[in-house]
Amino acid sequence: MTKSTQSSYSAPALTRGLKILEIVSKAPEPLSTQDIAAELGRNRNEVFRMIAVLEAEGFLEKAGAGYGYVTTSKLLEMGLNAPIIKDIFEAISPMADRFSARTGAPCQLVLPSGDEMVVMKRWEPPLRMSISVPIGSRRPLEDSASGIVMLCAMNSFHYSEAEARIRERNPEFCSDDLEEYRGSLAKNGVLRFNSRFMGGVVDLSVPLVSLGGQLHGALTVPYANNATCEADVEEIEAELLKIRNTIATSILRA
Repeated sequence: MTKSTQSSYSAPALTRGLKILEIVSKAPEPLSTQDIAAELGRNRNEVFRMIAVLEAEGFLEKAGAGYGYVTTSKLLEMGLNAPIIKDIFEAISPMADRFSARTGAPCQLVLPSGDEMVVMKRWEPPLRMSISVPIGSRRPLEDSASGIVMLCAMNSFHYSEAEARIRERNPEFCSDDLEEYRGSLAKNGVLRFNSRFMGGVVDLSVPLVSLGGQLHGALTVPYANNATCEADVEEIEAELLKIRNTIATSILRA
């Protein structure tokens, strides 16, 4: 826990319940009660009671095969009901639909989550092959175009929170590493970034910031070459800038 997230208040049972949700949500396969207890470092019987409550409240459910637990969509549904997320979903969806249909390029809405970025929604061009990034995919903020543009667009408070989390995981991270990207964004408005996860792909990304200065996420296009879409890089960047500018004047939430 970072200094910024420490509190003078303590609710151990709540903390353990939240930790269980975190453990189960990140697991690649269903976890048994014993698995969760081992991860949490707690007694199996104690963990069993907490799991029972989380299951009764609809946050956990038994896996389809009957072995182990997985998280339900309840947390996601709660998150999507947050006003700031509803704002960006409602504003970006029609523009992203038109963008993908006009350019033949896929795009994805990415939101910050602690020291990571998470893909929340994607748009695919109709009747065309494209690069598809699964919804829910997570990457470290400092390793992706989406994450970098969001780091560059964060206000000082949110940046310091994200930086502290990143440095816990990656002590070699340095804020100075972002200066090149900040300069590129200031000059061009769009970041061109060679993907570190897929060779030959250039990610084109813009931060989505409201008129009040609130970061709402990033819109990113994984671009391979103009054989996979109708528009070239410059045309795609111009369209992304239009969307970024529209968001900056249409979402008024601070």
